[in-house]
Amino acid sequence: MDMRTLRLLVTVKAYPAPSTRYEETVCCAGIDQSLGWVRLYPVPYRDLKGADRFKKYDVIEVQARKRDPAKDNRAESWVPELDSLRVVDHLGPERNWSARMEWIRPTILDGYADLSRKQEQHGLSLGAFRPATVAGAEVVPEPERWSDKQKNAIRQGNLFSSKEPLDFVPYRFRLRFVDEEGRPHRLSIIDWEFFALWRKERDRLGDEQKAADQVRRKIEQVASAKYDLILFAGNQGHPAKRKTFMILGCCYPKQDRQMELGL
Repeated sequence: MDMRTLRLLVTVKAYPAPSTRYEETVCCAGIDQSLGWVRLYPVPYRDLKGADRFKKYDVIEVQARKRDPAKDNRAESWVPELDSLRVVDHLGPERNWSARMEWIRPTILDGYADLSRKQEQHGLSLGAFRPATVAGAEVVPEPERWSDKQKNAIRQGNLFSSKEPLDFVPYRFRLRFVDEEGRPHRLSIIDWEFFALWRKERDRLGDEQKAADQVRRKIEQVASAKYDLILFAGNQGHPAKRKTFMILGCCYPKQDRQMELGL
């Protein structure tokens, strides 16, 4: 078993998904300065000990091995040894965006068309890009799609855990944009940040639709001209769905010409 120590800046934490094998898992990804983009799976994030619950923009070190190609042959996919995980730094707002961009900037592609092309030609499954033009955000109702087996796994897990029950969020959040070749796209967003906002606003307002509207406004805000929106996208694991990408996360520093030039 070929183990390697990964040192990466965490940039992606997607909303937890139910799993019949692991109860629930979180799609976590980040940037290793030697390897580039790395996906960690499985990560039962909410079951990690407090000190190991890494945050977005934490720098972590963890022993990991490549996933079994029979299960996932994407080059970016690694299986972490969670007992070895440790947080070694945090690039918080007090350190400004330049420290984060030192990690992110080298991974930014020419755009979504470039990501799609590299997926088709080289199997790339994770990438960062700026949308050429943002066309808007949308929130649409979504029927519950969790299977009975998935629901049962969550219920059984809750019997032996004090963590808050996992909610199915009955909305799909999407961003519409035009790529660098002028083609329109509509990608789903599964960033935990926006799902957490929906839950917070639902509890505050007591209304699911109004909470969804708040999420749409937040997406529109970070996609406005005030910010330099960079999207972190990943594809699906099933070989037949590799061309389907979702927005796993994003960053949106305020527009700053000097920062963009790296000055």
